[in-house]
Amino acid sequence: MKIQTFIGLAFLIILAGCNLKKSEMNNISDNIPSLEEVSGVWLSADTAAMEPSIRNFRGVALANRDLTSVSWFVSAPFSGGYHTGVLKINGKTPMVSMFRWQPYQALRKGDTDNFEVLSSTRMLPDDNAIMWKIDIINLAKEDREINISLDMIGFISKYGGDWQWWYPYPKMDGMTTTRDDEVENVRKHIGQESGKQEVIVTELVNGKPTEKRVPSKWPTDEEILDCPKYRAESRGNDIFIFDTETEAVSAFSMVTPPKNVTVKRSGGTATWRAKLKAGETMTIKYLLVYGNWKDEVEDKADSLANGFDDYFNSVRETWEERWQEIFRPHNQIISGCFPILETPDTLARKVYYTGPLTMLYMINNNLPRHKKVFLTGGPKWGGSITFFWDITEWATLWAVVDPAMMKEHISSWILIDPSKYYGMDNFGGKGVGNGYSANYWALFQMIRAYITVSGDFGFLQEKINGKTVLQHLENYAMNWEKISVYGTEGCTDDIYKLADFGDDEWNLLECVPTYKHIVPSFNAGYIWMMRETAAFYEKTGNPEKADSLKQLADDMIRRLLKLYAGEGVWYSLHPNNKKIEVRHCLDFMFLGRYLPKDIPTDIKDEMMDFFYRELITDHWMRAQSLQDIAAAYSDRPDHGPLGAFDGWPAGSMDAIVQMGYPQKALDFYHAIEPVSYEGTWAQAHELWGENKENKKAQVRIAERGWCARDASGGISISQVMLKCFFGFYPEVEDNPIRQSGNFNFEGKLHHVYYKGEYYSISNDNGDIKMVKERLE
Repeated sequence: MKIQTFIGLAFLIILAGCNLKKSEMNNISDNIPSLEEVSGVWLSADTAAMEPSIRNFRGVALANRDLTSVSWFVSAPFSGGYHTGVLKINGKTPMVSMFRWQPYQALRKGDTDNFEVLSSTRMLPDDNAIMWKIDIINLAKEDREINISLDMIGFISKYGGDWQWWYPYPKMDGMTTTRDDEVENVRKHIGQESGKQEVIVTELVNGKPTEKRVPSKWPTDEEILDCPKYRAESRGNDIFIFDTETEAVSAFSMVTPPKNVTVKRSGGTATWRAKLKAGETMTIKYLLVYGNWKDEVEDKADSLANGFDDYFNSVRETWEERWQEIFRPHNQIISGCFPILETPDTLARKVYYTGPLTMLYMINNNLPRHKKVFLTGGPKWGGSITFFWDITEWATLWAVVDPAMMKEHISSWILIDPSKYYGMDNFGGKGVGNGYSANYWALFQMIRAYITVSGDFGFLQEKINGKTVLQHLENYAMNWEKISVYGTEGCTDDIYKLADFGDDEWNLLECVPTYKHIVPSFNAGYIWMMRETAAFYEKTGNPEKADSLKQLADDMIRRLLKLYAGEGVWYSLHPNNKKIEVRHCLDFMFLGRYLPKDIPTDIKDEMMDFFYRELITDHWMRAQSLQDIAAAYSDRPDHGPLGAFDGWPAGSMDAIVQMGYPQKALDFYHAIEPVSYEGTWAQAHELWGENKENKKAQVRIAERGWCARDASGGISISQVMLKCFFGFYPEVEDNPIRQSGNFNFEGKLHHVYYKGEYYSISNDNGDIKMVKERLE
């Protein structure tokens, strides 16, 4: 161990530690907000782009804009088409006026004909069931007759095989994996007559979303109910639906007895007729169960119907219990725990706790490849998929939260070729998607985070697929040599001794046509990887190898700095010395995070000016500047000029801190607090409204561009609290704390897992101390 490292440890870690008694543990737990506090707020439907979702640790579905139906249901191996059926009152479909997301339910509110409707839709945890409770209130001052009809559509099938980001689902003519706009047209026209019109649709062509204008027709609810792919039969107030193409069986059970039930092919319709007094409420309860055979489904439907209220209430109770559990050392869900934040800073507190909420929400315990996975997104996408890029955004925090899970996943991911796949299908067990330029850096960063946080340096010598983990790290770090085009025609200058990521922007930022070939961001990543690999070689007693890697890294930095374009932005370099200025956050993030000591001070100052001048808004940020020459051709909410992937604010804050501006990062952290009002983090938040092109832009979860409503990348915003504001940045050389300088923040993080022990880290306006906890 180096002498400076020893001195740093002596000052930063109080080795005496502190004993935590049960009473003190309980007091610490008082800092955990309730689920009510971290849930979404009521939002007007006409301002929300994305509706709430529901999950149950094995499946997910998306609420629609009527009061009952859900779409994009998937719970591998089961998958649903179209929607589950709408409610009508006196012949009209009441539409949602207000939404509210909570982890255990989707709440919808609407009215029609002076009746108010409030519905709650819940998925039973760890089970194959969806439950509904609908309150219908007579708002009139007199007694009134009410006629209610409810369609029940069990359009569910069962599929095996290898799944993609676009999982299989049933349509009128059977299984499809093609993502066109038919289901979305059905969703968007709920409550209206179906029709045929020319619309702009988005289809996946060779895995890429492609827009085109075509005549489009979508089925009516009557046609969906009459689909010959299914057959149905009734039993009292229950309807059983059998898929004729797969083993799937589903059943609706009407807990509130209807006056009449009509059976069709993929379900049926229940009707009620009642007289409601002024102000009186009528409640309808029902459920949907799915499975492999009728007896199983029938038994479950009977059990849930007979104990409906208890089961319905247990959904919230289970979520509350698991929410508290993930913050406890030695809990039953994760091998570490999510650190508890104690602070008087209410804005930072709300932003921080949205991370563990998202993590818990994205857990799936029912996929065969692993006992537990963190899914990347959903509901429309990724019913079984984990992306390397998204999960590495919070790699340090993941190593703190669940090191055992992390090692198991990494060990399987090393077997996947990162030049061909961006992640894993946890259902089929194989690599999935296309190769991303980010993959090598993503896998490297996860392995490094696991080792430095857990202290499991023996993992470096474990063999996977014939090579040690250390050899895999070196291969990832040196991959730039394999993709360099130096020496080819038009690429003979010394500056071309950098990584060239090819001519297909889809492998990098997907929508920015100028961001390809040699780009600064991931070249900075390779420099960092070589230095970190050198640190591992030094630790394992190979200084010669370490020195050669450090020299290669230094040579690359000299080349990389030649790509600075001025005004805080960088060039991408194409063949024949063609430089194209790119005004994007990715270069800002990577150079700021990984090379802050190598960038001259004047360039860092200009980078900060660029970020605040062209990217940051009052409550969010742009991934790409509106002044970028390709901005008009890059309009996707995650990577373009009108929004940002939820991992980008976190990466930007990290860069801001590493470049020496922790107070600015904390101010940014405070500013995004309103973005958490919809609930979990998402794939992207878009800038919208009349001010979308200035700093006053409104912010919401993006729907356009086929964005995922729920996504794991934003958990990285909680990692900012751990790394940047509490300085937890374990190095290969063992030093766990990196001081960031003075800034106005006070707080403590409890139960931070590090090398088999738990620690408390305190921050008193930039003075950071780490103390071992002794749990009793």
